[in-house]
Amino acid sequence: MMKEILIDELKSIELEILQNVHDFCVQNDVNYSICGGTLIGAIRHKGFIPWDDDIDIIMPRKDYEKFKELYNSKEDSTYKFIDCYNNKQYFQPFGKVINTKTKLVETYDRPIDEMGVYIDVFPVDGIPRGAVNREKFWQKITKLKNLNTVIYAKKIEGEGFLKHSIRTILFYFFRPFPANWGAKRISSFAKKVDFNASETVASSIFGYGRKEEVEKSAFDSYVDLDFEGRKFKSLIGYDTFLKNIYGDYMQLPSVEKQVARHEFEAYWR
Repeated sequence: MMKEILIDELKSIELEILQNVHDFCVQNDVNYSICGGTLIGAIRHKGFIPWDDDIDIIMPRKDYEKFKELYNSKEDSTYKFIDCYNNKQYFQPFGKVINTKTKLVETYDRPIDEMGVYIDVFPVDGIPRGAVNREKFWQKITKLKNLNTVIYAKKIEGEGFLKHSIRTILFYFFRPFPANWGAKRISSFAKKVDFNASETVASSIFGYGRKEEVEKSAFDSYVDLDFEGRKFKSLIGYDTFLKNIYGDYMQLPSVEKQVARHEFEAYWR
């Protein structure tokens, strides 16, 4: 019988994954930044947001691809990078670094047998120049992302009867397709716009859509931030980056919103 991993131990495992990724990135000249709630937690709490239960990082696309290529070739197999290109069951257009000695079961309708306790790794790509091209880009990638959700989820919380019925039909229509089919399409589309040749960049493959947009100069350099008594990297433009997405990120949310967003069970293998 597998031993269940409770929240405090889960956070400790995630922190060790992040430390391993940080050490690898420093040794191999790969740029990364903590992001999302992890970045807010570093600035506002010097660690995890008290009610949060995950860790997120971002990388410019070139660094993301370098990390992808090199990370799994290291001698220590405790931690592994997985994505839609090296795991056919994986249905997201971004990667994760997992602890291979753990098993994590999520509520999606497409199981991933290899999944363990993880941190998310999001690529950052360029955004087209010009209002018209930008609008077309966001419309296209939003459609691709919406389509991808029907591949792995036949029900989304809050959807009405009609949308749920359509989603269920589409879910079974796409059932013969590999789970990674939609994720590959999103990834291929997003990385067509070169990060280095762009004035504006975003983690367009997931997250908050246009709110993710920030000037590329936000990634010109990186600073160290305290997180759970350790130092991890952040993009230099973190203030603008966070304000674009969350507004006044130093303001605590209302008590009813201070809850973990993820539903899963974790075990030692």
